[in-house]
Amino acid sequence: MANQHKRGTPRTQTALLPAAIEDYVEAGSLVRLIDEYVSGLDMARLGFVKSVPAHTGRPAYAPDDLLRLYLYGYWQRLRSSRRLELECARNLEVMWLVRELKPDHKTIAEFRRVNAEAFGATCAQFVRFVREVKLVGGEAAIVAVDGSKFKASASKKSVPTAEQLQKEQKRIERRIADYLAEMDEADREEDAQPQPTREQIEEAIQKLRERNKKLKDAQAKLEAQPPQEEANARISLTDPDCVMLSGNGSSLAGYNVQHAVDTQHKLIVAHEVTTQRNDHASLEPMSSQAKHALGVESLTVVADGGYMNGEQSGKCEACGITPVVPMSAVTQTRHPGSYPKSMFSYDETTDTYRCPAGELLRRYKRDRQKRVDFYWTAACESCPSKTLCTRAKRRTIIRSWFAAAAERAGARARERPQLMRLRSATAEHPFGNLKAMMPGGFSVRTLPKVRGEMALAVLTYNLKRTANILGSTALSKELRAARTFARA
Repeated sequence: MANQHKRGTPRTQTALLPAAIEDYVEAGSLVRLIDEYVSGLDMARLGFVKSVPAHTGRPAYAPDDLLRLYLYGYWQRLRSSRRLELECARNLEVMWLVRELKPDHKTIAEFRRVNAEAFGATCAQFVRFVREVKLVGGEAAIVAVDGSKFKASASKKSVPTAEQLQKEQKRIERRIADYLAEMDEADREEDAQPQPTREQIEEAIQKLRERNKKLKDAQAKLEAQPPQEEANARISLTDPDCVMLSGNGSSLAGYNVQHAVDTQHKLIVAHEVTTQRNDHASLEPMSSQAKHALGVESLTVVADGGYMNGEQSGKCEACGITPVVPMSAVTQTRHPGSYPKSMFSYDETTDTYRCPAGELLRRYKRDRQKRVDFYWTAACESCPSKTLCTRAKRRTIIRSWFAAAAERAGARARERPQLMRLRSATAEHPFGNLKAMMPGGFSVRTLPKVRGEMALAVLTYNLKRTANILGSTALSKELRAARTFARA
């Protein structure tokens, strides 16, 4: 009986692929969109290295082709330079995208390493493009600010404390002493060949000494840190800029990534990679970046309780930004049953507090260093409710100089709970996509390079998101219509 199975083209056929490279991919392929976008960029103006061909020496790969390759790679979650090198030789879409060029992995990796700032400029430029096509911004612009921890290209063990550094140095010194004793013992024995050989031992000792020098340098950097740094300070031996980040019962060596997302279409309009261990001081910087990126006169910014900071809220209000940040629940540190601070009402006109018993607490001290004021009343000594309020001689209320701005931001969050729901639906979506795009965290080390990689990832996310919103065909038309936006 004849074989009824469906079979492919015989391998001995002379022409296996289409005669034209243009036929390798379909009309709606994503590589055509990437090519359309990169073709409109002024690579030299954006700061890409080797954008202008040299007159002498071997010709370099064009930076626009390598940018096309990386955008495709991050879109497909292929970030390794070796994987991208492999795709150039076997992936028809990539072969079409880079015109069958086959750069080696070192060239590919070097392009990402030296163009960190250019990636940031390109990412910012795409935000201006989506603003021009009215996908972000507007008169009633609202952005959601959030932060997330991304793993660095380093392990937790590579970020030791001063005590751990000292223990490691002592272990290495003992190991070196053992090797030296082993070599002396072998020298005393006639015609004896040590196992391992003398050359191998000397090589091992040299590596240990190099490691010990690295540990001593790290120890010196720790000792040189300002005294106000945390007592259990750490320093990374692998990535000198990453820090230990803790949360939800776990910790990692990484970076704190901040971003501001427009609530209209969940496009990232501003982002930053920081070494701050929390979000406490990030509200105003990220809000100001978003306001500048959107080109608006006023802006509403929504964030979670981790951003509650009266000083930051006040700075936002001073530059036309309306912060909406919930107040964190106050932990009751006094004895059970005592009056919480929330039961004391503040009167701004008289700068006094009214206690639950009706007495006025007046300001008696101002701490300019901590920027707080202290309030109390002499009536506490004879108050019948004193046992329900304090065990001290008098109840003291402490008020920050920026408490009013914090209270206004918290009041907005209480009055408009829909904004808090909008925040979680907006800010968390891009982070989920970015972490799926960058499994395992960053691929590069040191803060400048890490910022470049994050800019490349954000650019890829925004391009992909815009294609989903408009459709590839419509986006291609917009890019062609705005072909000169890169030179504007």
